[in-house]
Amino acid sequence: MPTDNVAIHRFIIGELRAAGIGRKDLVGEIGLPPWALATDDIQVPSRTLVRLWEVAEHDLGDPDIAIALARRFRLKTLGLYDYLFATSPTLAAALATSEQHLTAVTTNHHCRVVTDNTGEVTLYLEMVEGDGRGRDHTQLWILVGALTRARQVLDASINPVRVMLRQAPPRHIEAYTSVFGSAALEFSAPYDAITFRAADAHSPLKTSDPALAAVLRPLADSLPPPPQPPTTWRDRVAVALSEALDDGDVSLDIVARRLMTSPRTLQRRLQEAGTTWRNELDRARAARLVSARSSHLTRERQAQLLAYSSPTSIRRATRRWTSPNTR
Repeated sequence: MPTDNVAIHRFIIGELRAAGIGRKDLVGEIGLPPWALATDDIQVPSRTLVRLWEVAEHDLGDPDIAIALARRFRLKTLGLYDYLFATSPTLAAALATSEQHLTAVTTNHHCRVVTDNTGEVTLYLEMVEGDGRGRDHTQLWILVGALTRARQVLDASINPVRVMLRQAPPRHIEAYTSVFGSAALEFSAPYDAITFRAADAHSPLKTSDPALAAVLRPLADSLPPPPQPPTTWRDRVAVALSEALDDGDVSLDIVARRLMTSPRTLQRRLQEAGTTWRNELDRARAARLVSARSSHLTRERQAQLLAYSSPTSIRRATRRWTSPNTR
């Protein structure tokens, strides 16, 4: 189960209270025990953060709430993670701490920091579990938070070169252009990422402290490694399909629930991967049919293994799979 450091929740909930959110049972609504916010340095389920953003947008009626709160983020809020960032020699090195020591704050994300041949530095962000508006807000919170931290540790005012977001285009983009400045914005992108100019990325930080960094590094290195990048959606769907077929009940809704996403999002992810729900279901059933026939099972048993109601359905499916028009 992915987790996040409760310091994130503590900061966001404090800012939401200041913004006027009136829900008295906010902590309970998102699934946190009452004592959690008063406890230092514990990890809580990541689904509570996703839910927190959903409640915040609903109660405040603000679709840009994550941007607003991330702009108010203050260094040192996240303890060791922020100290590693601030004591780094350059912005590029500071961003690299996000990749190297991400588990200090979350196990629900994987990130990569890449420097291209022009010197531009891009932070790519992938969420392990989460969907819908909660996911959109969480990704924005992290990307805008990275920019806010960068602005706090550099003397010069900076804007990113590009920002790519997997979320759909918002109805109004003023909040985005306000925070990202002159950056090129792309919505419905294949990934979430923010790119910094070479001159900014390799500038020295005004907060750099090599001596303190040398003390903190061994402590950070003792943390568990960041989570592995999630497998492709085709791989995840294949596993969920196999489990659903084992249970004898397979449908788009059932597989989407197993993957903790919506049917529409699942279809979109498969389209992005160059395939469709029907293709993946046929692929899974065809592989099972080959195995079933090699085991000399009865046609009735073959139908059961493929979650079909009768052997007749297998014959129809086989004709479809072998039709030139479906290849």
